[in-house]
Amino acid sequence: MHRYRTHYSTEIKPEDDGKEVRVAGWVQDIRNLGSIAFLILRDRKGTLQVTLFKKEHPFFEKVVSLPRESVVSVVGKCKANEKVRNGYEIIPEEIEILSTSEKPLPLGVVDKVGVEFDTRLDNRFIDLRKPEVQAIFKIRDVVIDTAREFLREEGFIEVHTPKIVASCSEGGTNLFEIKYFDKRAFLSQSPQLYKQMLMATGLDRVFEIAWYFRAEEHNTRRHLNESTAIDVEMAFISSEEDVMHVLELLVQNIWKR
Repeated sequence: MHRYRTHYSTEIKPEDDGKEVRVAGWVQDIRNLGSIAFLILRDRKGTLQVTLFKKEHPFFEKVVSLPRESVVSVVGKCKANEKVRNGYEIIPEEIEILSTSEKPLPLGVVDKVGVEFDTRLDNRFIDLRKPEVQAIFKIRDVVIDTAREFLREEGFIEVHTPKIVASCSEGGTNLFEIKYFDKRAFLSQSPQLYKQMLMATGLDRVFEIAWYFRAEEHNTRRHLNESTAIDVEMAFISSEEDVMHVLELLVQNIWKR
């Protein structure tokens, strides 16, 4: 069984000139100049150029007729080229079409033309391919990874507390009630009670990347019924300043990253 990819676009360097690589991704654009065509392939790390020649590649016509956002896997040789943005291009030996997109697309991925919000939601899987939307996920990943790394270096242990609870663990909030077989239960609105219990076990420094569920009606986009937070608990401290010190260092580390 062959692999569809050996490299992401950013993992190939001009120094790999002459090496065989296998790349895969979405067809972002195709520029057909007649005897030569340039396919811009996009993966989650960036884009690269695949250069096809009509006389040399029997699959030329089939490839250049592909709609944008089709999915392909390309086997070819890396060729250094200073004129290309990445400093290299791929001369294909084989192109496998994994999926052909519908035409026309309901919305573009890199186009600057705006579309209705409902159209974006109805075609969310395409909307999530937009670089500015994917940036949200990538930034979130870095924030969580940095937080975990820092807190572990500070001696914290990651825990996972229950999210289906029998009663409120923090006052002042409304709970989402669910049916738990023949009993009433609620979605947790805070891990606070469980963190405090853990302080009595000897696990004196714990943290959780915790989900919050709060049944609070609102009319602004700044309020979420479902959210995530970096939740920490410390024992053996002299004052709240000890906690603030750790949290300030945490924010500094995330910002630097």
